Amino acid sequence: MRVVELFCGAGGMSLGLRQAGFEIVRAYDAWPVAVTNYNLNISGDHAKVADLGDLLGIIPELLALGPDMICGGPPCQDYSSAGRREEADNARLTLAFAVLVATVRPTWFMMENVINAAKSATWKQARAILQAAGYGFTESKIDASRYGVPQSRRRLFVIGRQGERDGFLASSIAAAAAHEPMSLRDLFGATTPAAVYFPSTSEARRSIWSPDEPAPTIRERSIRPLPVSYRPHPDDAALIANGYVYSRPVRAGRGVRSIDEAFPTVTRTAWERPTPRYLSAPHPADPVAASSTAVLTIPQISRIQGFPAWWEWRTSAKRDMLQMIANAVPAPVAFAIGRAILDREAGKSAPAIEGRFVDWLVRRGRSRQSARNVKSLVGRARRMLGGRTFDNLALEVAALEAAPEFQGMKRNPQSDLRQSLRLLAEYQAEGIQRRQKRHQMPTVEIRPLREAA
Repeated sequence: MRVVELFCGAGGMSLGLRQAGFEIVRAYDAWPVAVTNYNLNISGDHAKVADLGDLLGIIPELLALGPDMICGGPPCQDYSSAGRREEADNARLTLAFAVLVATVRPTWFMMENVINAAKSATWKQARAILQAAGYGFTESKIDASRYGVPQSRRRLFVIGRQGERDGFLASSIAAAAAHEPMSLRDLFGATTPAAVYFPSTSEARRSIWSPDEPAPTIRERSIRPLPVSYRPHPDDAALIANGYVYSRPVRAGRGVRSIDEAFPTVTRTAWERPTPRYLSAPHPADPVAASSTAVLTIPQISRIQGFPAWWEWRTSAKRDMLQMIANAVPAPVAFAIGRAILDREAGKSAPAIEGRFVDWLVRRGRSRQSARNVKSLVGRARRMLGGRTFDNLALEVAALEAAPEFQGMKRNPQSDLRQSLRLLAEYQAEGIQRRQKRHQMPTVEIRPLREAA
């Protein structure tokens, strides 16, 4: 799938999507420093400086690229819990994202933002634009510590696909979540070093490589175990030995974390030491004094945000470097959600049936066994459809009837499959009516699926 990323920053989302298997054909951001760092680390030199609020200037170029998916994280400061929560110019860029997607009309889009954006007036407008353009939505609130980074970073991901029913990818995103949050110890204290040994042919070349980057040319003498002399970075060892870190709290939160927890959301102040004011009045739940905690280095903060150890930051201002790190979408999170999208595109997954469909069928007069059979038939129909759902029942039934497996069946089983989709559509329509009466749209809170489920 060919992807264009808007508001790309330094490249965290592009890195994760590329690792998942997407082709990133172009990326845009208004900050030249971020674009420079993007092109420094992601091969292709395809990131460009652009004002994405200039719709007439950017739309012709996007139409010419013809991407299969547009993704991006519009600036979130106007929605952030750390900001003033006043919807102004930055919030309008969320609206610009929607207009660009609705005009170019790729099959898919993916948008990332802070949780508060889901309740904003701007997103309500943007959602209406995208809905009018034919997109169905999955709106998922995720915790990044369940998706490959040791950071309790809660974010809203909105995934859209042309012609789908709302909520179509929610079960796949939930299935991608780990059962336990990732901790700082998981990242920095693994017994196996995050490195691979390829003996170089010259003293001028390095021999230790990250597993997240392309290896050098493989030769016969390259197949060697990691030398016993290899040691993890001393900063990582010091962090594990100390056992605690400090993070400047937001809105009177806790400042000290154990390395057996996830770090709080990375911000541009994550490197700062505790102030005299905090030291004199620490949070009552701090496990140790903030003055005795380990000091995080910028490379460690970068890795907590999901950037690999080999990532290079180039800027003369420390503040700019930390701003780029804090603004990024963690690459492992983008990877996990990107894989869910690719699997659905390839027909390797199908949406689970949300809610109490079986109970609803029983209330309609069916036995519980008959209701379970109907649910099973819906699952079979969705597999025949390659995981697709449709916002129009007639189109869904027509697509089912065109499926080769369906055409090879006898008339009665065909009728049962059609009826199962009709019953599910009726159940879903009743649910939408109930939500509309409560004046709220569905946003899926993503939690890991339990084994028993």
